[in-house]
Amino acid sequence: MRSPRLRYLAAAAAPLIFLAGCSPESSGDGDDAAATSAPGDDAATSAPPNGDLADIAVDTEGDEPALTWDDEPFSDGDLPFVAAGTQTRTLTEGDGDEVAEGDEVEVQYLAVNGTSGDELVSTFPNDESVTLALGNEALFPAFREGLPGTAVGDELLMAIPASEAFGEAGNPQLGVGPTDTVLFYLAVQNTWEPLTEAQGEEVEPEEGLPTVTMGDAGPEIDVEGVEAPEQLVTQPLIQGERPEVVAGQTIRVHYTGVKLSDGEQFDSSWERGEPTEFPIGVGQVIAGWDEGLVGQPVGSRVLLVVPAEEAYGELPEETEGQTAAPAHELAGEDLVFVVDILGAS
Repeated sequence: MRSPRLRYLAAAAAPLIFLAGCSPESSGDGDDAAATSAPGDDAATSAPPNGDLADIAVDTEGDEPALTWDDEPFSDGDLPFVAAGTQTRTLTEGDGDEVAEGDEVEVQYLAVNGTSGDELVSTFPNDESVTLALGNEALFPAFREGLPGTAVGDELLMAIPASEAFGEAGNPQLGVGPTDTVLFYLAVQNTWEPLTEAQGEEVEPEEGLPTVTMGDAGPEIDVEGVEAPEQLVTQPLIQGERPEVVAGQTIRVHYTGVKLSDGEQFDSSWERGEPTEFPIGVGQVIAGWDEGLVGQPVGSRVLLVVPAEEAYGELPEETEGQTAAPAHELAGEDLVFVVDILGAS
C-alpha cells in the first residue's frame, strides 16, 4: 500500500521523475539522498548488478498495476534490484502511430525504487497521464533514445541505473538514493509532433474584448474601447485538442503582451523568434497566467485580460505625502495577453 506521502507527491513529482536536471542537490546535513533508501543500504553501494527485466512482470489484476519479481510482489524479491545499464522490455505491442525522434509522447506510468521496492509515483490511480517532450535534453536518455520506434498502445518495462538517472545526488524528494535503480512500467497512449503555433477549433470571442489579428510577427492586439476588467477574463480563441495543462507542469508558449490603457506592447516571444518555457500554477508567473492557463488544452490560443491586482499589483498608496516607488514598471496596469500553448510536460 502506498503511503500518504507518496500520494501527496504524485501530482507534483509526476513530470519531474523523468528529468535528470531536476534532481535536488544533497543537503550535506545528514538528511541527504542516501537517507531516503531502505535500511541496510550500505550494502547497495557495493551490490553487484543482479537486475534482469526478464524476471519482472506487471500484475494488472488489481485496481492498479503493480510490479512482480519471479511471480511474487516486487518488494518480496531479492532486493536490491541493481541494473548495470538501462534495460527495456516490451510487454505488449500496440498498433497505433509510431513515436518519432523529438515527438511529444503521452504516457501513463508506474515507477518503483529497485533498492527498497517502494512505489515512487503512479499516474494510474487517478487515471492521469504525463507528456514527455523527447526533444528536452534534460529528459533521461533512456526515454529520449528508447521511446522513438515504439508505438501507441505499447506497454514497456524499463530499468534505469542511478548513473543514467539522477546520479550521485539521487532525488530525495522522490525517495531515490544515489545508488538506486529505478524501474518504470509505461503505457504509451499518444504521440504527436511538437507544435509551433496554436492548432485546434476556432472559437468566436465574447463581445467587448480586445480584438486579435495574427500577423507574420505574431498577434496584433487592438484594445480601443475595451473597458477595464473587474476580474480576470480568459477567452480561448482557438481550442486545442491535446491534454489540458496541469498545475506543476512546465509549459512552452508563444505570447504577446500589451497594456490595456494605451495598447502599447511591452513583450513578445514571437518577436524574439522562439517560444519560452516556465512552470505554471505554482506561483512562478503572474497570478493571471496561473489561473488563466491551467486547465486549457495544449494547442489553444488564449486571450487573457488581466486586472492589475492579478498582474504586477496596484500602484502603492500615498502615505504622509509620499508615494513609494512601484515594485514593477507595469504596476497599476491592466494587461492583455495572447498566448499560444505549444506544449506541457
